Amino acid sequence: MNVLIVDDQEENLYLLEALFRGNGHDVHLASNGAEAHERLKSGGVDLVISDILMPVMDGFELCRKIRTDEALRHIPFIIYTATYTGPQDEEFAIKIGADRFIQKPCEPDAFMEAVQEVVGGARRSDVDVSAAPHEEEVLKLYNERLVRNLEQKMQQLEKETRMLRETEKALRISEGKYRRLHESMTDGFVYVDMNGFIRESNKSFQNMLGYNSEELSRLTYLDLTPEKWRAYEQDIVTNQVLGKGYSEVYEKEYWKKDGTVFPAELRTFLIRNDAGEKEGMWAIVRDITERKQAEKAQKELEDKLHQAQKMESVGRLAGGIAHDFNNLLAVILGYGEILLGALDKNHPHYKPLDQICQAGVRARDLTRQLLAFSRKQILEMKVVNINQVVTGFEKLLLRLIGEDIHLALSLASMPLPAKADTAQLEQLLMNLAVNARDAMPEGGTLTIETASVELDRTYTEIKPGVLPGRYAMICVSDTGCGMDKQTLDRIFEPFFTTKDSDKGTGLGLATCYGIVKQHGGNIWVYSEPGEGTVFKIYLPLSSEEPVNETLPAIELTEERNSATVLVLEDELSVRNLVGEILTEHGYKTIESGGASEAIAKAAAHSNPIHLVITDVIMPEMKGPEAFEKIRKHHPEAKVLYMSGYTDNVVACQGILKEDIEFIQKPFTVKGLLQKCHSILQAG
Repeated sequence: MNVLIVDDQEENLYLLEALFRGNGHDVHLASNGAEAHERLKSGGVDLVISDILMPVMDGFELCRKIRTDEALRHIPFIIYTATYTGPQDEEFAIKIGADRFIQKPCEPDAFMEAVQEVVGGARRSDVDVSAAPHEEEVLKLYNERLVRNLEQKMQQLEKETRMLRETEKALRISEGKYRRLHESMTDGFVYVDMNGFIRESNKSFQNMLGYNSEELSRLTYLDLTPEKWRAYEQDIVTNQVLGKGYSEVYEKEYWKKDGTVFPAELRTFLIRNDAGEKEGMWAIVRDITERKQAEKAQKELEDKLHQAQKMESVGRLAGGIAHDFNNLLAVILGYGEILLGALDKNHPHYKPLDQICQAGVRARDLTRQLLAFSRKQILEMKVVNINQVVTGFEKLLLRLIGEDIHLALSLASMPLPAKADTAQLEQLLMNLAVNARDAMPEGGTLTIETASVELDRTYTEIKPGVLPGRYAMICVSDTGCGMDKQTLDRIFEPFFTTKDSDKGTGLGLATCYGIVKQHGGNIWVYSEPGEGTVFKIYLPLSSEEPVNETLPAIELTEERNSATVLVLEDELSVRNLVGEILTEHGYKTIESGGASEAIAKAAAHSNPIHLVITDVIMPEMKGPEAFEKIRKHHPEAKVLYMSGYTDNVVACQGILKEDIEFIQKPFTVKGLLQKCHSILQAG
């Protein structure tokens, strides 16, 4: 089917063309009635679809011409229009010969259904031309439609007039809202002329600076700017505001009326009049005092985090070298102790050898301090009363600090149970006391206070890594020289010291930090030059009752030294040392450098093996696994584990359980013999 579409709007032509071509029809286009009428004379058109309002000839006129033309009146004609003034339009269209009157927009399916009905109906070849309206009637109908259009235009004009009045009213309301918004803004608003004088400002800006609007009108923005910021702001105005019409967000400071200064963030814009001339500048100003304070606090937290990470790195290094270093120290101290025991004190080699042993002891203590700092020291944890730990260490503290320093204790009235290693807490108190003593060379007061405290969420949120809960607090304060901020920032760093190189290693407070952290607690220091120093330690309170244990003294006797001991140690020097110590004190020893060899020797040994001393970490097989295989041949055997590794490595092997016997390298001759004796005596 050939369809002629008549419309002066290109988008309407495009849509209808796409619709009909999509349904398999040929399409011809015309932009007005006259053009369409000429096209119809060429023939070959099966359907006309026309809009009403078009230049040159409208749709009604086109329809009337077709219906009065003998050659064309058979062609179906559909009016499709958005111009609709009422049912009279449709009646008029039908009267002049249109087959259907359809209003825009119409769903494509409904439109095509109407087309099918028109095309499928009777052809207009039988149209009674005499029944069509005469020109007088057509003119009358046109006039009636013109009157209706004029009435609608008048109604539309009245409607637009009402809308204009409503718009004016809305504009006045909007201006009022703008004024209220202007005055209620939390940010400051300020407008200055091209000479810099303040011509307008809101309440927020006035409150920021403490001036009223009249006072501000006598000032320029430079009068409110401290001298150090003026060149900077002038550069922004010249190169940004006047150059490209606005500035990026920038920061500066303002003088308040009372003379104080506050930081502000602002952005400035250039204003031009209708002629394009520069008229002034306006800016949004925000007081950023709180933000600056928050940024400072955040920076302090980040610095503390970096410090903690740095200390953790040193700790990992210390833990990494602990095993090999402890093996070396075990040999040095072990053989040194054996040789000292064999020499008379008047022997010429006794004093040099004693110095070697003393150096070894200091190296051992240094290693333990590093491990305590790095939280890798093996602890003997039990629930203790913090008050009793302090009072039990009081006499030693008195001897340590000297007579010119007064020791004052202020302990909580109630017990403070906490899970801790007593020896490590004593080490903590001793290190803090030594520091306090050195800070009071002319005497003073050392105060140790304990209390039960509750750290709530509000407090712990500003302390990174601290959990809310109940804590036992130990406060150690002195009346000494105090410290400045630079020293405080590095106080817990390993090897950092303000003492002479021959008077301190810089590990005392680092060790304190490690001990507290390994106990799951926190330590903070407060100090100012000339105002003394306060250390506060917080250890989690335990719900268990403190344990009061007194271990019986162990006396070494010769009658139990006939036992057979299998020594499994991959480090030859340590294995030889242990074997020599045991043999010297009457034990029979079976020595082995590897697990497979030890298991084979145990299987071949027909007599009882009373004790197995084995290293925990070995390349071929771990100590616990090797011991289980040995017990298959000697179920009577007991075990003593030894290691130079740190607690986290040893704990992974299940060695740090309460029923497991363990000795940490480096150990003394007496310490090893006592361990062996107590295990064998335990039955």
